[in-house]
Amino acid sequence: MISFEFFGILSISLILYWLLPAQRYRNLLLTASSLLFIWLLDHQSLIVVLALTLFSYGMGQIIYRQKRSGWAHALGIVGVLSSLIFFKYLGFLAGITDSLYTFLEALPRFSVHHLLLPLGISYIVLKHISYLTDIKWKLVKPGNFLDFLLYSSLFTIFLAGPIERFERLSPQLKSPRIPFKRSDLELGSQRIALGLFKKLVIADWIGFFIADIWRNPDQYHPGLAVLALFGYAIQIYFDFAGYSDIAIGSSRLFGLKVMGNFQRPYLAPNISQFWRRWHISLSDFIRDYIFFPLSRLSSSKLWLLGFVPVIAMALCGIWHGAESRYLLWGIWHGLGLTVYQLFQQFKRRRIKRKGQRLNASLAVLAWPVTFMFVSLGWLSFRAFGLPVARHIFFSAEGLLAILLSFLLLIFIGRAISAFQSRISAKVRWRPAFTLYLLLICLICYSAMNTEFIYAAF
Repeated sequence: MISFEFFGILSISLILYWLLPAQRYRNLLLTASSLLFIWLLDHQSLIVVLALTLFSYGMGQIIYRQKRSGWAHALGIVGVLSSLIFFKYLGFLAGITDSLYTFLEALPRFSVHHLLLPLGISYIVLKHISYLTDIKWKLVKPGNFLDFLLYSSLFTIFLAGPIERFERLSPQLKSPRIPFKRSDLELGSQRIALGLFKKLVIADWIGFFIADIWRNPDQYHPGLAVLALFGYAIQIYFDFAGYSDIAIGSSRLFGLKVMGNFQRPYLAPNISQFWRRWHISLSDFIRDYIFFPLSRLSSSKLWLLGFVPVIAMALCGIWHGAESRYLLWGIWHGLGLTVYQLFQQFKRRRIKRKGQRLNASLAVLAWPVTFMFVSLGWLSFRAFGLPVARHIFFSAEGLLAILLSFLLLIFIGRAISAFQSRISAKVRWRPAFTLYLLLICLICYSAMNTEFIYAAF
């Protein structure tokens, strides 16, 4: 994303885009620019994008025209998911069968030596699933092929989202002519500068300082391992939020409004609120296309509270990668949602009898518990997390550091609450701030790895 190819195509496309008179010509230009960007990054990805777009658009037409479209919708979803399974999970499945082979010799055995994962395939698959499902639910019409191709390949959001819905982007593409607004250029530039600052100045440098602790935790005090854990929590947020800001800002330069992806998730008072603020486009997808359909299968409380959150979040974890650590991370959050919902039921029934004092005490602990829970979850998400977890929890110093950190979080939470009540959330942005941020980014930029963490998923 932070590359000569991206910003070169962005700059040239932006100039030509606003010189063209009609929106349909602008859309053609953006489509050509997007396909060129994908081709420059990876020839294989371009082939996959075109093939998936043709398939999904054709299935969308069938679903829209058929009165009983259940079979067509199922076929479309299976076809789209098959591409993701083939490229992303075939090696993982082969490893599972190899492990089982020692116990079940009759089981067919196969091996996958090397498969290149096409860039952006995890995101385009989710976009196409939402597209096909929304047509089945009569929320959108298929639209024309060129608009759908642009929706599938738009280079500003191609690598790692946000996972935009066709129903939100299509009306903008169908507009006779998006008017040129100076505010779009200003807001877009501000968002890009802020994203670069989050990535290059905050995320990359935190990652630089904590990297060796994650690789060699036994060589450091357990207290430093705890700091490295919290450091990674901050790093992955600013890394992904920085990418999202660049993607949203770049789209805004063309007058396209793309949904936000983060809303101060680490200030969430509970795990349910966290997932309404973290990777919002993915959270919305899980809610609408996995959680709600699963919830309609049974009205049993055990199913709704115990199984649905865990299954939905386990799928969320597996979506991130074909490794058991992502599955464990998803299950961790699913169990967190289950416990939170059970606690909410308990609180409604019992705690009201205790008065407001107990509620106030729980409110003080809400944010520290949530932040600690999410941070501990990153131990299974990040590579080398197991040695770090063992180093922290199998030592008295590590457990003491966790306890002291939790107590410190309580005071930090109260300080944040007091600060927010006194300071307005709106800060007036001046044009010079954009230049200052870019200058700081240039000064702090180093030759360290500038790949975005979520672009790998």
